[in-house]
Amino acid sequence: MSGGGSKKKVTVGHWYGLGAQLVLCHGPVDAITEIRVGERVAWSGQATSTTSIGINRRDLFGGEEREGGVEGTVDLLMGEPGQGRNTYLQEHLGPDIPAFRGGVSLVLRRAWVAAMNPYIKPWSVRARRVPRGWYPERSRIGDDANPAHIIRECLTNADWGMGYPAGDMDEVSFRRAADTLHAEGFGLSLLWSQEETIESFALSVLKHIDGVLYVHPRTGLFVLQLARADYQLERLPVFDPSNILRIDEFTRPSWGETVNQVTVVYRDAASDKDASVTVQDIAAVHLNGGVVATSLQYPGISHGALATRVAMRELKQLSASLAKCTFIANRQAAALQIGDVVKLSWPPYGIAQLPMRIVRIAYGELASGAVRVDCVQDIFGLPQSVYSAPPSSGWKEPTSEPLPCPQEVLFEVPYWWIVQDLTGESDSRLGDIGDLDGLVAACGARPSGDAFGFKVMARLGGGWEDKGQGSFTPTVILAAALPQSASQVRVSLANGIGLEDIEAGGLALVNGEWLKVASLDRAAAGGPAAVFERGLLDTVPVGHPAGSRVWFVEEARHYLQPEYVQGETVRARLLTQTARGTLPLGEAPEMSLTLAKRFIRPYCPGNPRVNGRAYPAAVAGEITVSWATRNRRTQTAYLVLQTEGEVTPEAGQTTTVRIFGEGGSLRRTLAGLAGNSATWPLAQELADSGLGRVNAKLRVEIESVRDGHVSWQKHSIEFERAGYGLHYGNYYGGV
Repeated sequence: MSGGGSKKKVTVGHWYGLGAQLVLCHGPVDAITEIRVGERVAWSGQATSTTSIGINRRDLFGGEEREGGVEGTVDLLMGEPGQGRNTYLQEHLGPDIPAFRGGVSLVLRRAWVAAMNPYIKPWSVRARRVPRGWYPERSRIGDDANPAHIIRECLTNADWGMGYPAGDMDEVSFRRAADTLHAEGFGLSLLWSQEETIESFALSVLKHIDGVLYVHPRTGLFVLQLARADYQLERLPVFDPSNILRIDEFTRPSWGETVNQVTVVYRDAASDKDASVTVQDIAAVHLNGGVVATSLQYPGISHGALATRVAMRELKQLSASLAKCTFIANRQAAALQIGDVVKLSWPPYGIAQLPMRIVRIAYGELASGAVRVDCVQDIFGLPQSVYSAPPSSGWKEPTSEPLPCPQEVLFEVPYWWIVQDLTGESDSRLGDIGDLDGLVAACGARPSGDAFGFKVMARLGGGWEDKGQGSFTPTVILAAALPQSASQVRVSLANGIGLEDIEAGGLALVNGEWLKVASLDRAAAGGPAAVFERGLLDTVPVGHPAGSRVWFVEEARHYLQPEYVQGETVRARLLTQTARGTLPLGEAPEMSLTLAKRFIRPYCPGNPRVNGRAYPAAVAGEITVSWATRNRRTQTAYLVLQTEGEVTPEAGQTTTVRIFGEGGSLRRTLAGLAGNSATWPLAQELADSGLGRVNAKLRVEIESVRDGHVSWQKHSIEFERAGYGLHYGNYYGGV
């Protein structure tokens, strides 16, 4: 149970107000879409210009019960040419600070960050920027950039690139490459750091797309060419003994030198983590007698479908026994460029029309006329087959987002519970509760297996006040009806949540009636079952239909302290918690309860009888109602059952009996009864009935009264009358 006793407040951590500027990259960027703190999403959206955002995730790391969270205002500075000075930085650094144009940064305006944590968790930002100023129709591919645009900007950007003029680019080749990559859906997302040379970065992009970049020897322009199956074999230039002077080298690796399994490691955009795909050439595995594997890093690829295509491209290259050749040709070869494909025929080696891609060329000297060509058998074209994205790894986030309690309830706490929980407390809170005060308790069912509790928030004026931490209450529904007449009954249970935490002997609550769990059989045939004792404390047995919810509150109820007063309406919300955080206030349903001075009310009499029988179906003769008196103040040592004998009542406590006739109208009130029984003589019944006969059906109510306070509940027992010519054909054998 949580909340049974008061706890002195102890400081277990602090919220830290952090003012900082976090500089990210060159700017401006197209958009900032996400901010993560400690690898958890603190904010997501679409900020396309300098602006301020609010982060309200105090529960990001589990709230105050764990590692806190993040809350506050963050300025997003995009670094536009007209960006002004940041007012927060001016307040702390002086008015003459720069405007920080040309760079993207975050300014934390004293954001409140993680409590109960000795260090600040790392911040990261997801930003999007595609190259600008050239062929914008093809610059973006999904959420990635066109690699042709990336390479062109590396060459032409005057701020951080190589600074070549746009006129040095071969426009036709760059546009052709951009169109091809856009049609293939071959976009990349890469982060360039100045720790890496721009040349190295451009080479990494070329490796991703299987392309080459060179300066054309005649035009002097940069040419971008992709290795693709974009040629017709019959139209390729032929190199054979008619134009080849000699072949210096021709090799083909053995199968033992080939790779038959390729793993491509990429950066998955959805999870923001490294992922991988692996492909195999099954035939090559059998041929080699085992797996020969290699792993390749392609950090610019952002999704599994493209990673699979690239892995197949690399596998074809590495698993095939590709011929390599170096030949010396006449000046006809001077027209070739790196990346071109030719047909090689050389009868001495049995080679005819073998497609070879040029990988290196030396044009030699004009006087000699010899051109040296290095080439490799061409199978580097992207495969024509369609490859689906790799299957999911099956991994799921082990903790779930907090969900509202599927069931929850508020109730005014009976006198017995308050005495049990507060007697002997060092702060004597029992004596502080006034006669017309009362406590309210909350119960909530666990919404998921990883939810560990809830925070209770109560409405106070115009806001909400924290009322402490609660634990979930085990709960079930009745699989069968619970009749009023059964003082002890076994009933089947269904849809249990937390049944493993229940022990026999504790109290349960169903539709306002307190039950004692006499026994619990979790492994019963047909499902769990329990034996309940009925109508305990200040409640009485009533009928409950199948489907009624039972709460096992013995060790799992939470008090909303301090106490409330008579007539006050309590409004509360339960904010469930998981390791992912605390349910936002607005997502929790609101409960309300108006206090009705339960604490001060006398207990209703127990063990009610009509003509000596409990809950009879029919009664003959004059009506005698009996009961066993109860006393809320003295019934604190153990749970007194309904069927037990009388307990000396409180001083001034009396019993009231009301009798209602067959039409439902009140016929007689017997008030101020000090004993344990009352009789309604036949003569009196005839006089009261107004029918000229006895009633065919009666209902008896029994309640207690003390100092003007009426018991919390009252007995209500209905029965028929036997004899007197009533109910012809029934009760001839007696009742």
